[in-house]
Amino acid sequence: MKIKENIRIKQIGDESILVSHDGENMNYTRVISLNESAEFLIAGSFGVDFTVQDWAERLTGRYGIDKTQAVADAQVLADKLMKAGVIYE
Repeated sequence: MKIKENIRIKQIGDESILVSHDGENMNYTRVISLNESAEFLIAGSFGVDFTVQDWAERLTGRYGIDKTQAVADAQVLADKLMKAGVIYE
């Protein structure tokens, strides 16, 4: 999977959001709010190919959760981002 090139993480106060950037303007009509772990995964995935397994390994390394839970959490995030048009295969 890959994150689309026009996607950026922006900080609004203490909240992290995903927005679309066309090179000149930010499109705030489709904003996705991120929790800490989603921001961690997405921020480390710009410009590279990744899999749900890659994300699960990063989650287990950072948060110490078990592999089964990490895979399930990573898959839920990937499914939501795919549906929102943020990532593609």
